[in-house]
Amino acid sequence: MYNKNSMWNKIKKLFHSTAFNIFLIFALAFLVLFVSMKDDYVDVINTLKKVKIGWLAFMLVLMILERYMLGWGLAAEVRLTHPKYTNKQGFVNAYTAGLFNNITPGASGGQIAQGYIFRKQGIPVSNSVGVLWLDFIVYQMTMCAFVFFLLLIRFNYFYQNYSQFFLIVILGFLVAVGIIGFLWALALSPRFYTWLTTKGIKIGAKLHIVRNEKETLRNLDTQLEQFAKEIVVLKTHKKLIALLSIEDLGRLFIYYAVPFFCALALGLDVKPSMFIDMTALASFVAMVNAFLPMPGSSGGTEATFILMFSTLFSQSDATSIMILWRLLTFYQVLIIGSCVFFYARTRKDIPVEETHVPTTYNPSALKEAMDKEEKQ
Repeated sequence: MYNKNSMWNKIKKLFHSTAFNIFLIFALAFLVLFVSMKDDYVDVINTLKKVKIGWLAFMLVLMILERYMLGWGLAAEVRLTHPKYTNKQGFVNAYTAGLFNNITPGASGGQIAQGYIFRKQGIPVSNSVGVLWLDFIVYQMTMCAFVFFLLLIRFNYFYQNYSQFFLIVILGFLVAVGIIGFLWALALSPRFYTWLTTKGIKIGAKLHIVRNEKETLRNLDTQLEQFAKEIVVLKTHKKLIALLSIEDLGRLFIYYAVPFFCALALGLDVKPSMFIDMTALASFVAMVNAFLPMPGSSGGTEATFILMFSTLFSQSDATSIMILWRLLTFYQVLIIGSCVFFYARTRKDIPVEETHVPTTYNPSALKEAMDKEEKQ
């Protein structure tokens, strides 16, 4: 007899398989390349042959620097509780995050893998969860501010020339803003928190959005407890938060600027005035990727990139830029990240040093503590 649940469980298990996800990444990327290059194969190959090694080396160094900056930020956060944590350990953790974000659907495996590496490096789960939460909060706010700036300075141009994508881009931006705004509202508004935990979840259950009320409430309390603690860190370590914001801004700037450098490396006709537009387009690709559930957003990323950049270049040139960009920003992380992760796995575990962490979340008490601190 056909068992729908059994079949669904097998499908879910398949998509949790690392080997299958890696196969899917390459299969989808190959499919997009085949479709986009079938009429321009010769032109694309000829363009790629013109790549300038100096520019290629420069971009590779930039992308490794981007990972090092993330590692520096993680190390700075960890040193709030574990002063001996090094930038090298943070660098290992950063590449591990990139690797597992790339090979898991919806980038769902990155933080789990980071937690594993933190544990091997002697950082207890209670502290590593806080570090990852703080990193997420600062990055999300910085990214939203940066993309908003890019949208604002060229809104009319992008709306007129990319109307077919603009709604998705705006929606992706609003989702990113909504996530961080939702968490802040829950943490700072006892009334909103009370409504959500009493009526909101019940309404969600009736609409079949929430499957298990008790489990959802328990998970919400756990997440809010951690978020609330990180707000205290935000309030009490302003210099560190400013440095982390600058670090995230630098990482975003590097990542979004790579397509412009790729065009230069390929000897294409690009002018300095195109820098802002190409940087913004790269950020738009990232916004669209938020809706792609495939591991590494593979397939959709390549197709979206070619469609958007074909408004500035010919399709063959846009495809050439995409191939070089994807090699540097995605496959480079797969290769180096795999080496770094397997190196980290062979290292001897450092004994974990536990630190005390509060275990209850109280939005009213948090708000009172923050107000008192503000007055001081």
